[in-house]
Amino acid sequence: MAKTEVSQPRAPWRIGVDVGGTFTDLVLADADGATWVAKVPSVPEDPSRGVLHAVEELASGTGSSLEHVLRNCSLFVHGSTVATNTMLEGKGATVGLIATEGFRDTLEIRRGLREDQFNHRQPYAPVLVPRYLRKTVPGRIDADGSEHAPLDLDGLQAIVEDFEREGVEAVAVTLMNSFLNDSHERGVERALGEAWAGDWVSRSAEVSPLMGEYERTSTAVVNAALSPRIVAYLRALDADLSKLGLPRPILLVQSNGGAASVDQLTVRPVSLLLSGPAAAVGALNLYANAVDRAGVSEGDEGNLISMEIGGTSCDVLLMSSGKVATRDDIMIAGYQVSTPAIDIHTVGAGGGTIAGVDDGGLLYVGPQGAGADPGPACYGRGGTRPTVTDAQLVLGRLRSGKSAGGTLDLDGEAARRAIEVHVACPLGLSVEEAAAGIVGLVEQHLLHAVEHISIERGHSPRRFTLVAAGGAGPMHGASVASGLGCERVYVPRDAGALCAIGMMHADVRQDFSRFMMGSIDALAVAAVNDGFAALATQALEVLGREGFTADDVQLQHELELHHPGQLWAIRVPVPDGIFDVGRVRAAFETEYGRLYGHIQKDGTIMVASLRLTARASTGAVAAHRRPRATVEPSPIEVRSVWHGGAGWRDTPIYRGSEVLPGHRLHGPLLIEEHTTTVVAAPGDTLWVDDDGNFFIDIASIDVAENAGVPNGESGAAQDADSSDPGGLDPVVLALMQNRLDQISRHMGWVMTRTARSTIFSQSHDFSCFITTPDGILVANADGIPIHTGGGGFAVRALLGRFGDRIQPGDVYILSDPYVAGGNHLPDWVISRPIWVTEPDGQHVLAGFCCNRAHQSDIGGGLAGTYNPEATEIWHEGIRLPVMKLIDRGELRDDVWELLLINSRTPELLDGDLRAMLGSTQIGAERVIALTEELGVEPYLSYLDGVLDHADRRMRAAVAELPDGTYYGEDHSDNDCFEKVDVTIRVALTVSGDTITADFSQSDPQMLGFKNSSLANTYSAAYLALASFFDTSIPRNEGTYRCLRVIAPEGTIVNALPPAPMTMNTVFVAHEIVHAMWRALADASPERACAGWSKTMHGHVTARNDDGTAWVMYQWHAMGTPGATAERDGFVQMGHLVTLGGLDLPNLEFHEQMYPVRYVRHEQRVDNAGAGATRGGTGVRYEADILAPATWSFRAEGLDTPSGYGVQGGATGGVGFEWIVPACEDEDGPRFVPPKYGVKRLGPARMVADTPGGGGWGDPYTRAPVKVLRDVRDGVVSVEAAAREYGVAITADGRSIDEAGTRTLRASKGGNET
Repeated sequence: MAKTEVSQPRAPWRIGVDVGGTFTDLVLADADGATWVAKVPSVPEDPSRGVLHAVEELASGTGSSLEHVLRNCSLFVHGSTVATNTMLEGKGATVGLIATEGFRDTLEIRRGLREDQFNHRQPYAPVLVPRYLRKTVPGRIDADGSEHAPLDLDGLQAIVEDFEREGVEAVAVTLMNSFLNDSHERGVERALGEAWAGDWVSRSAEVSPLMGEYERTSTAVVNAALSPRIVAYLRALDADLSKLGLPRPILLVQSNGGAASVDQLTVRPVSLLLSGPAAAVGALNLYANAVDRAGVSEGDEGNLISMEIGGTSCDVLLMSSGKVATRDDIMIAGYQVSTPAIDIHTVGAGGGTIAGVDDGGLLYVGPQGAGADPGPACYGRGGTRPTVTDAQLVLGRLRSGKSAGGTLDLDGEAARRAIEVHVACPLGLSVEEAAAGIVGLVEQHLLHAVEHISIERGHSPRRFTLVAAGGAGPMHGASVASGLGCERVYVPRDAGALCAIGMMHADVRQDFSRFMMGSIDALAVAAVNDGFAALATQALEVLGREGFTADDVQLQHELELHHPGQLWAIRVPVPDGIFDVGRVRAAFETEYGRLYGHIQKDGTIMVASLRLTARASTGAVAAHRRPRATVEPSPIEVRSVWHGGAGWRDTPIYRGSEVLPGHRLHGPLLIEEHTTTVVAAPGDTLWVDDDGNFFIDIASIDVAENAGVPNGESGAAQDADSSDPGGLDPVVLALMQNRLDQISRHMGWVMTRTARSTIFSQSHDFSCFITTPDGILVANADGIPIHTGGGGFAVRALLGRFGDRIQPGDVYILSDPYVAGGNHLPDWVISRPIWVTEPDGQHVLAGFCCNRAHQSDIGGGLAGTYNPEATEIWHEGIRLPVMKLIDRGELRDDVWELLLINSRTPELLDGDLRAMLGSTQIGAERVIALTEELGVEPYLSYLDGVLDHADRRMRAAVAELPDGTYYGEDHSDNDCFEKVDVTIRVALTVSGDTITADFSQSDPQMLGFKNSSLANTYSAAYLALASFFDTSIPRNEGTYRCLRVIAPEGTIVNALPPAPMTMNTVFVAHEIVHAMWRALADASPERACAGWSKTMHGHVTARNDDGTAWVMYQWHAMGTPGATAERDGFVQMGHLVTLGGLDLPNLEFHEQMYPVRYVRHEQRVDNAGAGATRGGTGVRYEADILAPATWSFRAEGLDTPSGYGVQGGATGGVGFEWIVPACEDEDGPRFVPPKYGVKRLGPARMVADTPGGGGWGDPYTRAPVKVLRDVRDGVVSVEAAAREYGVAITADGRSIDEAGTRTLRASKGGNET
């Protein structure tokens, strides 16, 4: 046990306990502020035992009893990963779900968007409630909060009987639009209270009163899964501690960083998911005072960034002006949760993070970790893979032998062997150089994590003090701070117990919200003020139950604001809850400009919700001053330690207990504490404040040390004898790849949050990319896959048009597929040249920062960019050659006006263009900073190295295919006007490590708008290749050097003017990908991908009173993925060409935005292609368009199956579509619309049954238990189970008829297991 110099604590004291997955940390602070720390192993099967063991350990260390420690405790605050671990380990309760009729599958359909779109083989986390436990009740709340249809509970008794029979422990109730009016949810809850014997009901509007039917449903279900487990644990722990003498109830840290009682959390245990790491807020509140006392620049008070590094991960948190931002969306174990939570960013970078070299010769570190068992190689527990800890040991930063209080015995030779085998030899480096590379790269990951939470939130890290915490944080703190430009690092002496310390300083906190929608200029001031007053009354009542008076409670009022069409809101303060339009507008524009680098002056600002935070203090901990030093400390040894750019230096090592307040030491140095090691580099100064904690004042260092390059005494980069063919340093190359990817992701973050149209903000129909000076795409980390290959074509068109006339400050726009390298007209490209100024004042072109995005309307024959009646490109909208949009820093007003007057949605277009410009500006600024770190010439050389590495990775994958020619084809059954077979044919020739894709036998270009441009065909071919092979292969134009595409002019894959092309990014790109997948499947059958079904995604549009238009896309009748060997097909997802990179928009948001009422969105039965892994089911989609509108019909896969099976799998079912007019007298009876066409209608209902995805493998080899689950879920009928899968189901539909199954499968020679 670690303790202060005081031997006994003085009562009363407070205790913070942090239960982690490996260790339980306890910190006691006594009446004088002196602290004691205990660390014991956690007990995952019963975390309360770990808590009691920690109290016992502390009692033993202070010579007292457990009862004495508890009896004199005035405040006991607990934080835990118990809720998170319950989700990670799949140990939640059995949950039943009651939803609105027509929406039982919201939970399983999800949003469709995936973090890594290309990794389409990775399944989602298992759905928490099986479909047979998802029930519905009639009744509907409308978009204005009124009752559209009354709640009908006639079927509730049957639902309850099903739940009881299935052992349901908790019920989630999630009804459409309950965030506006929860009367139906409360009605269901009351009825359940009468009919059901269970105790746990989670109402979505009570748990998460936010707009978003999926997010609210997921949150309520997670809450229900946690309730019986977590609440029972908390109540038992509270009772046990009380029996042992604790005089008052425990408090729990919530995800928002505040504390609450067990009673408050029984309704909402979901708010504990970040309980452990969120406690860091309390610690930062404490540390901010110490940092400010030490002296900061004016305006930088309360500015801290904490970097807590453990064994497997790093948590980064930012405090600005004493406040930590919160958010409403977190992802836990693959499940979306909407609950107030601190804005914390976690990356897989810790002491146990594994390093290695990929098959292209690039060093990687993480994200996989070695875990506690076996742990790093140096632990001697059987681990053989090198980790960051092994590298620190080789570099002298850790000592061999006993460490961590004697619990570990570090083996230096084992660390060296692991690094030599897995990193040094493959890269041609010495063991020390390889270890330096590992540390340098992990510190780059850490730097990116801090940049994500700071720069990408509009904060300059230079204005912040970095708090280095966790067991590994103090070893990296000074180096990361130097790379960020921070002047100072703060290292708590008890760095390894950051969260437990924070718990003792946590305020009681509750968050409240109320939905409100309207522009700030139109909303009544009284309505806003009354809303805040109602929230304040609610807040005071809740905190009153915690024992606080109104005078004890601090209220913080905020408005969530956004421009029309934006999904992401910004919070601005409303002092005292008094709404002032001018003040609110000014605050919004200031914050918007800080975050995104631009504003839309005097633009429409919408209110999304009212927010109120209520806090009450738990009291201050007394400040404890340690005795000041009287003598200088003596090092316990001097050893050679690696210090980044300064290389190897003889470094004094100090014992932490001997470095006291008043000491000031100059680096290089190491301080060994009980649970951590503090590293200060040459030139740094370390000193100790009166609290006994460490400050490190950072010295200025050169670029090489900033980058973490393995250096010798001179600090020069080691580039000789590298295994890289270009002679480039492999570590710098890895750093470069990571930095470019991070910049492009940052660009995408800005796009998503600032765009005005839902096509950007929700559907994510854009991409961001960086190119070389000659227009070769080198980074494209954020973007839908069909954009992957087209970016370079656009920039090369720009270069061909403007060449030497490109000037600093210029920005270009383009779209045309014939003259500007575009793929189709609605996708506009903004291209910003990146100019770098050399020391001699010369401007050097370092590349281009660009984005490509689908616009909401570009003129043409029909609003919404898709005109199914187009027969030539002029019918499709404005054609943009390469044009200069900004000339030497000045916006060309004439071009801007030209663009806006050619759009029916000018305000959306104006906002979207500003989002695109802001995104490229931020990207360019960060690339310039990178060139300043490396130098222009090295930067350009490493761009080539990044391309070469991707080339090697893809060639290695291709070389594994057998040489030969493989054939694939796919079909469309129409040319947009007539039924006709249109075929895409490819002959794929593999020769060594090259592939030729010859589309010469494809059909001629067609009359309709499904013709492909050359850029689009290359993009589709690139997509097919990248998604078929290992998706960790980087995706840039180096990746595809091994691919040669032959696409003759005049064919559908390379159409000649004036052929229309708007549909080509969906169809014919879909058929190109399928044709290539089929050919590749013949070459590598084990990687075969079953076909994705085609989509039905038309739109409706009408004019507004001001002559502009609204456009609503029917995104929810999208395609259905096919199966792979690794997973079943997903229920529904965006187009094949997006691979899950296109989001399915928020239904409730759409109902607020457009005249629509959704009726149904549920899975189909017997529609999935059967297989060992089956295809996706597709959905029944029904929506009422409530106003007269023009309908654009675009549907495929209706007559002809499109989700083909592979490896013996079956083809998915076909789709159906029909329209039901509300008034037959005016619009006629129900009708089947054309696949492509335009029709003006009054209010009408669209009904669509989407096609199914293809199956993979012999259906008779599918595990019978999976078939039973499909039958019980109602997606496979009993008859189809027998016919397609050879599985007999018992008469009650609840189990497998084993004998019948054996008979069925034996008849076809199938597998009986």
